Amino acid sequence: MPKQRIILFALALVGLILVFTFLAGSWSSKVGEAIAPSEQQQPAAVATAMMLTTADTRRFSGQIQPRRQSSVSARITARVADVLVESGDQVQEGDVLLRLDNDDLSARVRQQQQSLAAAQARANEARSSFQRVSALVEQGLLPSASLDEATAQRDTAEAQLIGAREALSEAKTSESYSVIVAPFSGVVSDRTVFTGDIATPGMPLVSLYQPESLRFEAAVSESVLRFVEPNKAFMVEIDAQDKTYPAVVTEIVPTADAASRSFKVRLALETTTPLNPGMYGRLTVPTGERDMVVVPVQSIESLGQLDYVFVAVDQRIERRLVRLGDTKVVNGGYEWIEVHSGISAGEVVVMQGEQ
Repeated sequence: MPKQRIILFALALVGLILVFTFLAGSWSSKVGEAIAPSEQQQPAAVATAMMLTTADTRRFSGQIQPRRQSSVSARITARVADVLVESGDQVQEGDVLLRLDNDDLSARVRQQQQSLAAAQARANEARSSFQRVSALVEQGLLPSASLDEATAQRDTAEAQLIGAREALSEAKTSESYSVIVAPFSGVVSDRTVFTGDIATPGMPLVSLYQPESLRFEAAVSESVLRFVEPNKAFMVEIDAQDKTYPAVVTEIVPTADAASRSFKVRLALETTTPLNPGMYGRLTVPTGERDMVVVPVQSIESLGQLDYVFVAVDQRIERRLVRLGDTKVVNGGYEWIEVHSGISAGEVVVMQGEQ
């Protein structure tokens, strides 16, 4: 028995070895490592990479910002009774934007009005009493001490009258805080409260801006600041409108940002097209001239995020990885694009789709 088991075990082991060698391809013929080169194709259309001199520019991101804007806040604690504007509404200076609940403020005004009337009556009585006592003292019918007492009563009544007037003025001023008006003519950019909300002192209620004061703001690096001067014209591209507008420098903030080493530059856009605060744009600043290598856009082949060109070298075509720039020019019927690396001026590139 043990001998039969050994024989069966040996046969099973041999079978496993045969299976593994078959799966590994040991019994099949192998492909030769040498691969025959593909036949060389002569391109039908080629172009020569050129060296061009072009204006060197730097671009800086920025956005549209209003020069005159305001966030109207509450000065008292009260419930919002009525909101009369929405975002985007045009308002004139002095227009009512919203009203706060002023029942208690109006009641206080009425109380101060009554207090003022009572103070006025006491002051009138004190004046009349002073005149009577003064006449009697002059006639010798009353001692001079009576005149001093009447004078004190008159002065006290006068002071109370002035205090009542000031209290009424204060009450009316507080009541006026319940009516929020536009500080200037403009456009409502945001409304942060609704009817029924509780407004507190310093709480923003409505924001508005003046469309005529819109300007473009960009942070310009200090290395380029020497090319930017007040009243100098530049070009600003607004992405939202896909348009480029001329702009004039109106202000350069003299203090640099410590983190980015840049200076804030403000420019007035020369356009009648309506703009909105917050629109993104780019400022182009010319900084001189530079040489660049360019190839036709039609010679570029893209694979994912990689760009290639096919270069004709010694009767063969060689594919090269290139790093492209953003600058494009039109010359000789082709649109050319800048190449930072991968090809040199004078080399011949193959036009894609034209072989």
